[in-house]
Amino acid sequence: MNEARLALCFGTRPQVIKASALLGPLRACWPVMVVDTGQHYDFELNGLLYRQLGVPQPDHFLGVGSGDPAQQTAAVLVRTAELLRRHAPDAIVVIGDTNSTLGSALAASKQGIPVVHVEAGLRATEAGLPEEANRRVVDVLAHVLCAPSRSAAERLEAERVPGRVALTGDVARDALERHLELAPAATARSPFALLTLHRAALTADALALRSALSAAGEVGLPVVFPAHPRTRQALERFGLLSELATSISVIPPLGYLESIAAVRDAEVVITDSGGLQREAYWLRTPCVTLREETEWAETVECGANTLLPPMEAPDRLVRAVADQRRRRNEEPWTPDAYGDGRAADRIVAAVKGFLEGG
Repeated sequence: MNEARLALCFGTRPQVIKASALLGPLRACWPVMVVDTGQHYDFELNGLLYRQLGVPQPDHFLGVGSGDPAQQTAAVLVRTAELLRRHAPDAIVVIGDTNSTLGSALAASKQGIPVVHVEAGLRATEAGLPEEANRRVVDVLAHVLCAPSRSAAERLEAERVPGRVALTGDVARDALERHLELAPAATARSPFALLTLHRAALTADALALRSALSAAGEVGLPVVFPAHPRTRQALERFGLLSELATSISVIPPLGYLESIAAVRDAEVVITDSGGLQREAYWLRTPCVTLREETEWAETVECGANTLLPPMEAPDRLVRAVADQRRRRNEEPWTPDAYGDGRAADRIVAAVKGFLEGG
């Protein structure tokens, strides 16, 4: 084993999923200090994942919690910086584009510790998108940038980022392939649509949320709607629960295994989630994304996914769902844009090359 030591920092549900595939390969090469920031911590969304995915309990839990984005990012920065001062790892690995990602990367930068950014190079043009600022700053700070797709790697090269760019593929695919056989078996239920809505831009906008939900009730399928805690609060705050069509069943958040089973078995996925867009793509389930754009453009280019702004859903969602269901049978796609399920090994190789000066 090498003498170097790493820190792996994360704090949200998608990051726990990706860490589940990354931690083992990292620990096969180096001691790894695991830090969970506790961003938006909820047992149903995080604690259950630890158990299902076999992720060991973190070495440090920062307990940042929800709150104002600036205060949340600052809390991650200050608490992570203190850990880094005490433990002095040789590099820190951060995932994605959350406030935990930004705060941890800034803390490492201030302590002079190299940053490895997993899921680097994604971009969007949506005005005011919080994730966009996070990912752009982290890409500039990072010493190693692990791109999930060829287009992301080419974008980073075009931007002349100072760090090393490695085309690794998407570690979320590693997690999916590792756990799919553990997911509940398909049941003989009627065809259904899977609906998820959780982005802050949507849950803070009563009109847009109402638009999306009213349209979902008209797609001609029973709709299974696992409601994120933030979404449930928005439904109650805006008085939308009583307005839902009888075809929509609101259920508690699903664990990861139950979620990938639902994506696998659904006739169509209707979502604003980047994670579900890719899971649907890999599992060959058609998707409608309720956004004006997506960072995962390859899913749209091959026809697996289509974009629809929430305010246009009442006029266009029924047709979009029908078109996507037809494409599943008539225009199947090959889900190879984000690697082959071995991203974690390539990330380890990129980190090793950097630490060894290769």
